[in-house]
Amino acid sequence: MDYPLLKLLHIGALIFWLGPALGAWLVLKAVDKIADLSNPIAAKVSKVFFFTIVIEHVAFAVLLASGFTLAFQYGFIHTDWLQQKLYIVLLIIVPLEVVDILLGNWLTAQASKKLYAGQPMTKWDQRWIDVYHGPFTKIALLVIPISVLMVMYLAVGKGTIV
Repeated sequence: MDYPLLKLLHIGALIFWLGPALGAWLVLKAVDKIADLSNPIAAKVSKVFFFTIVIEHVAFAVLLASGFTLAFQYGFIHTDWLQQKLYIVLLIIVPLEVVDILLGNWLTAQASKKLYAGQPMTKWDQRWIDVYHGPFTKIALLVIPISVLMVMYLAVGKGTIV
């Protein structure tokens, strides 16, 4: 794949990683505030939210794959700006995404299915929902934008932070 198409894929994956899941989460939170949990609309919005975070994580995998391809195929791997970018991605963003996959795509998704179906939930089911939509999301909403801005600064300016 030539450089412009690979770069377009990389930036497109970035957009699909960041945008849809945040929008879907905001809609889910708004519906949860105004609708009874047994409401079929709330259940449908929850289902769409969890589908959207699957798209988010597929886009993140494409983002990583296209980024590593760009780094190796075009010889950027040994540049200082890319080394700093990789530290941010591998030490901050990837661990957050791994937790997001475990919590969002598995534990909270399963607990939410029970919640919206009116099935009995365990203490752990409620805990997964509370942690995912509470402290975890608050941390991610703070850390990811700052990290992404730092990564973009490095990628666009080809300079270094430190």
